[in-house]
Amino acid sequence: MADDEPRPDRRAEDQYALLLDAAPDAMIVVSTAGTIRLANAQAEKLFGYTRDELLGRSLDFLIPERFRRSHGDHVRRYAAHPSSRSMGSGLELSGRRRDGVDIPVEVSLSPVKWGEEMSICAAIRDITERRRMEASARLSGDRLSSAVETIEDAFALFDSSDRLVLCNSVYRGLFAGLDGPLVGKGYGELLDVWMRDLVFAGDDERNGFRAARLADRRDPKGAFDVRTLDGRNLRVMDRRTVEGGIVKTVWDLTRDVRMAQELREARAAAEAASDAKSEFLASMSHELRTPLNAILGFAQLLGRDRKEPLSDRHRERASQIVRGGEHLLRLIDDILDLSRVEAGRVSVSREPVSVPDILEQARLTLGPLAARTGIRLAVLAGAEQLPMASADRTRFAQIVMNLGSNAIKYNRPGGSVTLRGSVAGPTAVRVTVTDTGIGVPLDKQSKLFQPFQRAGQETGPIEGTGIGLVITKRLAELMGGSVGFRSEPGVGSEFWVELPSGRREIVAAVQVEPRVAATPRLEGRAGRLVLYVEDNPTNIAFMRDLLGDFDGIEFAAAPTAEMGIQLVRSRRPDVVLMDINLPGMSGFDALRVLRSDPETRDVPVIALTAAASERDRQRGIQAGFYRYLTKPVKVDELITTLEGLLAREAREGDRGAS
Repeated sequence: MADDEPRPDRRAEDQYALLLDAAPDAMIVVSTAGTIRLANAQAEKLFGYTRDELLGRSLDFLIPERFRRSHGDHVRRYAAHPSSRSMGSGLELSGRRRDGVDIPVEVSLSPVKWGEEMSICAAIRDITERRRMEASARLSGDRLSSAVETIEDAFALFDSSDRLVLCNSVYRGLFAGLDGPLVGKGYGELLDVWMRDLVFAGDDERNGFRAARLADRRDPKGAFDVRTLDGRNLRVMDRRTVEGGIVKTVWDLTRDVRMAQELREARAAAEAASDAKSEFLASMSHELRTPLNAILGFAQLLGRDRKEPLSDRHRERASQIVRGGEHLLRLIDDILDLSRVEAGRVSVSREPVSVPDILEQARLTLGPLAARTGIRLAVLAGAEQLPMASADRTRFAQIVMNLGSNAIKYNRPGGSVTLRGSVAGPTAVRVTVTDTGIGVPLDKQSKLFQPFQRAGQETGPIEGTGIGLVITKRLAELMGGSVGFRSEPGVGSEFWVELPSGRREIVAAVQVEPRVAATPRLEGRAGRLVLYVEDNPTNIAFMRDLLGDFDGIEFAAAPTAEMGIQLVRSRRPDVVLMDINLPGMSGFDALRVLRSDPETRDVPVIALTAAASERDRQRGIQAGFYRYLTKPVKVDELITTLEGLLAREAREGDRGAS
């Protein structure tokens, strides 16, 4: 062998050194006394020392000072019983780098022969990054657990094998009778334990519930409700995760169910109270209208008496009685109307309504009132394309009438009132009522749409109830509209109602001059019989006096519907005036009997009653009454109705005779 050729054992050592440097972990061989005999390149990189700086030194300088004493004991014990020990043996170990920074390490040990002595080979791995990742994972896990625990409702997560992997304490509380930890248990096992606390009508319902729950786990959808033995109401929802697991949420609805029940009971009590109030108001309306019928009726008779005319002084006193009674009647009607609106008993039927038609209706109604008070009334539909209003025709007219009558009442002598229709944006139509009246004081304007607020006129000479504007506002809102106003004290006011609009039509401006209606007269052939079915003697006396002023009219009365039917059959009256609330058979029942008899079905029957609500009126019209008139009797309205009816009967009689 040449001198320059390396010996075989030298070549083997070089190869071993290369292999040692290629190892991914730091490799250090130390004697049993703790002296470093060998270190690879990774050891240099890990600790920051060169190999020459490591060799021959005690291993202690690579160990943090706080661990050095215990480390010596570990080395001695290992030397006494050497064996291979893999990494991850559970020990928390640290190393000290050249810059003084401690690093977490993992060490595996193996005994090796170093010449004649036994040495220890340590493979050292830097686990700083692993520890950082483990800490981050622990932090994320802690945050997740904390977040899950803060959920007020029961929460659980099952894996793709339908085993519980995570839950909060609320969910654990559902399984108080289950021993051991919940995590790791299958859904079926948990379901069986949970079902012990649920209410079932019987075994069939219990078995069906279990089968349905297990079937739903394959494709969870929707939610289901259960009730527990301790009276709780729970709602359960399962949702599939992307990984194939299932998230379960259980809400405790006990309080919501209880509150809903309490709300239903409160609503029922409120509705009962509202019904009682409505019944009371309706009853009071009827009871108040009965004496008012006598008061207003006889007061009107006194003013119309041709046989013994009143003096001008007494006629004025009689007119004061009529005005006071009519004011009281309006108050009764407004209170009833407001109570129905507040109770939600007012129904609206929206349809396309012509604004010019409503303004024309207002002209006809308000014209005489404006003429009597010396107010100039103008009605303008607008020269533009005016859309139809989407509204209840009757309620729309009621609103315009109310605003118009207020404008006339609260005006000044010689003032003016203008009703105008206009477009209010792309989807609304407006009716504006402008007056030159006294205006609304600034400190009263915020309370104008509250009940019994009359803009400072509560003690003034102008009659009113303070309810009309409240009803107007709420009726407009029922139809999807609104009301508003502007007012300047001493100058005048402008009130308007806006309602949703429909299709358009062309309208022209209309200027209206007020007209006064003529007083009706009752004429007819001699021997016309009017039968009055009424149980109140005062009302009978009033009607006898009223009709006694007219020639050719014979009057008869019956205190019950049964007696009235007998008189109709025996005497065949030309007209029947029928009260509704009668002792025994009602006026409606009597009308049905008369209509079912061929001999009496053509006798015209006029309802004359204190049942004055709109519902009562509609019922009367549908029942087949010729007219439905309410008490207190409006004498002119009653005479006009009788005049038209008796005149028609006379014409038909003349044609029959010829």
